[in-house]
Amino acid sequence: MRRSAMIIRRLSLFVLALGLGARALAQTMPERLRAELDQLPHPRSVADFQAAPCLSHVNQNKTSFCWSFATCSFLEAEMARRQLPPVRLSPMYAAYCQYVEKARRFVQTRGESRVSPGDTFWGVFDACAQYGAMPSAVYEKLPDNPPFDHTRLYAELGRCLQEVKLRGQWNEARVLDRIRKILNRHLGKPPETFAHNGKTYTPRSFLAEVVRLPWSEYISVVSQESAPFNAFTELKVPDNWRHHTNFFNVPLPVFYEAFRSALRGGFTVAVEIDTSEPSYETLVRHCFIPSFDLPARELNQAARETRLRNGATGDDHAIHIIGWSEPGGEDWFLAKDSGKEAWRDGNQGIVFLHGAYVKLKVLAFIVHRDGVPPVKALLPPR
Repeated sequence: MRRSAMIIRRLSLFVLALGLGARALAQTMPERLRAELDQLPHPRSVADFQAAPCLSHVNQNKTSFCWSFATCSFLEAEMARRQLPPVRLSPMYAAYCQYVEKARRFVQTRGESRVSPGDTFWGVFDACAQYGAMPSAVYEKLPDNPPFDHTRLYAELGRCLQEVKLRGQWNEARVLDRIRKILNRHLGKPPETFAHNGKTYTPRSFLAEVVRLPWSEYISVVSQESAPFNAFTELKVPDNWRHHTNFFNVPLPVFYEAFRSALRGGFTVAVEIDTSEPSYETLVRHCFIPSFDLPARELNQAARETRLRNGATGDDHAIHIIGWSEPGGEDWFLAKDSGKEAWRDGNQGIVFLHGAYVKLKVLAFIVHRDGVPPVKALLPPR
C-alpha cells in the first residue's frame, strides 16, 4: 500500500514541477522543502513541545508491525496517565497472536481473507481481549536474531498459506499448528506463565492486574465523505482485515479539533497515517504539506477525500502522538515513530507533524473518549 501511494505522490509532484519554471526546477526537492520550512514557524527541538509522560522510543527496524509498536506505546502512555506503574509492553506478542488469527480467518474463508504483517491499532486491542498481554522483557525477539528483521518470517508464512490453498488443506487445527511452529522459530514461543516484579502471571492475568485499562472507553475517529457523518463506519483499508466498523466518522473540522484538544488536554493518540509525502521522506523530522503541493487555503474535506480516493493517501504506517507546540500560532505535534526511516541520520524516532499534515494525511486516530469532547458529544448513548 505504501509503495503505490509513493508512486502516485511522485507522479503528482513531477506534474506540478513541470509548471514551476526554470528557477524552481533548478532546486532539488530537499532544497525546496527546507526553503519553505524556513518560512513556516516551526519547533526546533523536543524541548519546544508540551509532552505527555511516555516510555523511551523503540526502533522497529525491518519489521512491519508499526501498528503494534505504536499502539503498545499508546497503551503504555495511558497507563502513565492513569498513574499505573510503568511497564514496556511486547509488540511482538500482539503480532504473534494476530498472525494466528489471520491464519484462522484464512482457513475459514478458504483463502479469501488477507494475511499480511499489517493491521490497525485495533489489532492490539483484539489480541489483548483474546489472549492477554505481556511485558517486552519477557517476550521480545530471539536473542540470536538480528533486531526485528522479519523478512524470512513473512516469506515462510506466505509459502505455507499458499501451499494450504493450492492443495485445499483446510484442516484448521493442522494449519494453525504449522503457523505457530513458523512463528516460534522466528519470534520465539510465547511463555504460558512468566514472572513480573516477583509475581507469576499468565498473559490474561497480567492484562487484568497490571495493565488495567478501561478497554471500552477508547474510541477511534475518522473523517471520510464516503460514509455518513456522526456515525460509526468501517475504515476501508487493507489492514482492517477484520472489517471493524467501530470508527466514528466526523467532518474534518471536528476531526481536527478533537485531535488537537486531546493533545492539549494531556492525552496521547495513536494514528493511522500516510507517510508518502516528500517532507516525511526527505526531511526526517519536520513533516508538513508544502504550498507547491497544496496551498493552505485549499486544504479542506474535498482535498482530503480526493487523496483518499485516488490512492495518494494510504494506510501505510502507524505512529504515536505524544505532545503539541504552537510556535508563531502554527500547530505542531510531537510523535514517537518506530519506523526505521525515523532513525536515520542520528534521529531517534522523533517526528514533528504540522497541523496541515494531520488534516490531510492522518486517516484515523484512537484516544480515550474523555480526551475528545467534540466527538464525545456526538456519540450515541451507550
